[in-house]
Amino acid sequence: MFRRDTKASARKIRGLITQLTSERTDAIAAGTAPDDLATKIMTTADPETGERFETEEMVDQVAIFFLAGHETSASALAWALYLMARYPEWQDKLAQEAKQLTHGDFGLVSKLRVSRDVFRETLRLYPPVPMMVRENTCPEQFRERDVKRGSQIVVSPWHLHRHERLWDNPDGFDPSRWATENGKQCQRDAFIPFSAGSRVCTGAGFAMVEGPLILSRILRDFRVKITDEKPPVPVAHLTVRSKDGIRLRVVRR
Repeated sequence: MFRRDTKASARKIRGLITQLTSERTDAIAAGTAPDDLATKIMTTADPETGERFETEEMVDQVAIFFLAGHETSASALAWALYLMARYPEWQDKLAQEAKQLTHGDFGLVSKLRVSRDVFRETLRLYPPVPMMVRENTCPEQFRERDVKRGSQIVVSPWHLHRHERLWDNPDGFDPSRWATENGKQCQRDAFIPFSAGSRVCTGAGFAMVEGPLILSRILRDFRVKITDEKPPVPVAHLTVRSKDGIRLRVVRR
């Protein structure tokens, strides 16, 4: 059961999404809608039925994007800040790099290599979505076990990202690994924080800009430190969260 205030917040959010969806429907009818993902989803017909999303169905789709867009990013950034508190030497490297950022200058994101590698290493150790369920479209065999067509298969980034036969020092925090041959190979073959293939997260590119940029802006001005409380214990809900929260001390640089 959800708390009363949680339900109230959900109703408010859904009401706002419904309003935005209705406005977009009117804009599409008037021919003034922007050529973005929302418009494409609302104007693309099902190839089998020829039907398009009704308003309520579109609201459900947007609600999913809303949840996936902030919940996963918040999880990754929380664990990234925790790791920076645990490894102050990397925090200092990232803060030094971040000093090149100017207000509103997104053009420098490509130069935030330390921040990008720190964020990528966070996604490896604490993938926001720890497991995904997929339905295979043809018969397959896993470790001499037959898997029938239509079977549900659990794909686990959490386990794959820590596989001892694939990664060097799989349980260690080492952002420099991404410049090694092993890191480059594993990035291609064993790194799926955003899933892969036709079901890859549509926000993957945005997340890899948003995450390093926000992390850099925070650590440019503030230092995060470990508190005396117990270290966070990761648990798998919809995303990887800490059982009792992540508590850090934040001081201005």
